[in-house]
Amino acid sequence: MTAEHFSIVTRDELWSLDRRALIESRLVHGSADLHDNRIDARDDRDDELLAVCERECQRVREALATLNEGRARAIVSARRTGVESTISITILDLSIVTTLSHLSADYEMLIETASERPEASADDRDLPLIWRNGSGAVLLHEAAGHPAEHGHAPLAWPSWLTVTDESDEGPADLLRGEAPRAWRRKSFTDVPLRRMTNVVVGARSSAAKLPRRRIDILLVAGGRYEPLTESVELSICAANLVDGDQSVRLRPFVMQQSRAEIGRALRGAIGEVRRYPGVVCSKEGQELFVASHAPDLVTEF
Repeated sequence: MTAEHFSIVTRDELWSLDRRALIESRLVHGSADLHDNRIDARDDRDDELLAVCERECQRVREALATLNEGRARAIVSARRTGVESTISITILDLSIVTTLSHLSADYEMLIETASERPEASADDRDLPLIWRNGSGAVLLHEAAGHPAEHGHAPLAWPSWLTVTDESDEGPADLLRGEAPRAWRRKSFTDVPLRRMTNVVVGARSSAAKLPRRRIDILLVAGGRYEPLTESVELSICAANLVDGDQSVRLRPFVMQQSRAEIGRALRGAIGEVRRYPGVVCSKEGQELFVASHAPDLVTEF
């Protein structure tokens, strides 16, 4: 007996914004029937979902037409549960991943960040790190979220810290090792997996002070969690070395720490929870958008 039917239509487009030119457009569609021990997948097309997908694509194209620098990759997927669009914008060597509702604000932030070129280097182990713009959610996505997905035992995290994954299926406390509640998959040929949907970092108290000399993390190019060694690697593509009122852009660097060291390094939070542009998370070849929110976090390694 069929336990679940899944269908999807996805449009994937690559745009040159400065030339206002469509470089590539691909349409993928199909369905899958999930049985107890088997998935029957076919590349058939649901015309109703196709119409929904194309309407959303038109909205994305109209929004992209207002931008005039860089390149963009837009992925629009229509399913029976709804339609979602994610947009990757690249300017020079910096990129963000955003959604249609936040495209304009995130694009302006990216332009501002890309306008300052790297001039210096610094050792991230010698200075406090301030995870700005909600980027602390990316740090804890790797250090708490992926371990929870893998079923690893929770750490003794700071008592002031909260990290949850919020989805339509309900919240999961990632610090306690609760696996995300949502079953997600990229396409009809993929196996559904428990994956993060929306990582929200909070602070029960906020006693941290802003160090005078520090590194401000602005954008993260990518992250990786190694389940065998329980280590985290983050590629920092935009950061500033700050000394009082003076600030200079740092060259990109890679931060590597164990998740236990990250837990010990957390000193506190500053300010309100902010939305990070987003994360494209890859697991078993399935790339999925994960929303991210966090206050400014302070770490000292």
